Amino acid sequence: MPSHLVNTTMTTNNPGLKTLTIGWVATLSILMLATRGTHFADVTSLPEASWMIFMVAGLFLPAWSFAWFISLAVGIDAYAFTFGGVPGTCLSVAYAMLIPAYFSMWAAGRLAKHYFNGLFSGFAMFFGLAMGGTLICELISSGSFYLWSGNFEPTVAEFFSRELQYAPAVLSSSAYWSVAFIGATALHRLYQQTKNRNVLSKEV
Repeated sequence: MPSHLVNTTMTTNNPGLKTLTIGWVATLSILMLATRGTHFADVTSLPEASWMIFMVAGLFLPAWSFAWFISLAVGIDAYAFTFGGVPGTCLSVAYAMLIPAYFSMWAAGRLAKHYFNGLFSGFAMFFGLAMGGTLICELISSGSFYLWSGNFEPTVAEFFSRELQYAPAVLSSSAYWSVAFIGATALHRLYQQTKNRNVLSKEV
């Protein structure tokens, strides 16, 4: 989707664009419900999409979308802690740090909006910002859990050892969803270009 359309989505009252926004929110919400953590592992084996959902929301959706997806993530986790058998050790003071962690992904999407023009350069910038945002999100979320969950005796050496063990998984997950999103966007752009050419040829 070209950058001028992204900006228009944020600033107009066009009913068609409101419908597009609702469509994005619904699609991303369903994706979060299907993939967040291991809560629904029996339903899907897709990689965790939550982090990239915040980035795409930052790219396409109004500011209120950040609060919506934070609320949805907390609701899913609350269900998992209450009924899903997720151990209580995952819930601590550090859980609140998911807000700035996810905001780093949302902000990466906001930055990508300025470059997302449907061209290779825009896609490359999106991918690079996705990886950078993922690194920051990982450091905040894992770092806060390591320091404040009460489950560890923190040392710098152990923290970086754990990051080397777990960070590749979150980076690969973000890379997976970034490529999927870029591919879908490129196909949509190609479809729109073909459709426009057909309309012009009929008018001629």
